[in-house]
Amino acid sequence: MKKLLSTYLVPFLLTGALWLVCTPDRAEAQEINFADYGQFTITLQDISMGDLEFVGPIISGGGLYSVELIDSYVLSIIGVKYLDVGVQIQGDGVLTLDGNPEYANDPSRSIPFQLKAAYANMGENSVTDSRFIEVAGGNFGISRFPILARQNLPPGPPPPPPTEGFDQSLVEEAAYLYLYGQIDVGNVVSGFYSGDIIITVEYE
Repeated sequence: MKKLLSTYLVPFLLTGALWLVCTPDRAEAQEINFADYGQFTITLQDISMGDLEFVGPIISGGGLYSVELIDSYVLSIIGVKYLDVGVQIQGDGVLTLDGNPEYANDPSRSIPFQLKAAYANMGENSVTDSRFIEVAGGNFGISRFPILARQNLPPGPPPPPPTEGFDQSLVEEAAYLYLYGQIDVGNVVSGFYSGDIIITVEYE
């Protein structure tokens, strides 16, 4: 069975050993058709107001700095409300000076990053309704959930292919993905530190 994916890249950046900022360089929505379900689509949108910022000042040798769930970076996953989605998260384990991967094993030019994630699918962007996604070593996590929670009901059968007059917007809902975490700042060279988080979503 052929499956197509929708992927979103979330870069994050430490500037001047002062602030860690998460700013997407792809602010536009990304959309893809899934042949397994006719012409249904999934759209990922950056709905964060501002940046994912590790509050500081962040200084060399400063140790742990955290962004909590309440201040997380938020993406919406817009799709057919009665279908399940599989979400895969893969984040870099370190931020490197100037984004240079050659510094990944250099403790003076890299900062360990622990990624955390959660989702909410109760129809609202609310961290109080969120569920944690287990993110294992290597900053990798996967989760499967319906776009709209079923309130303990089993999943329904796959829908029939849409007809010519089908309007997906009438059966769409949004789930919300929250990204946050922690950095451990050792005795590093001052400068720009960056890494990536890749989000992949597909209907399941």
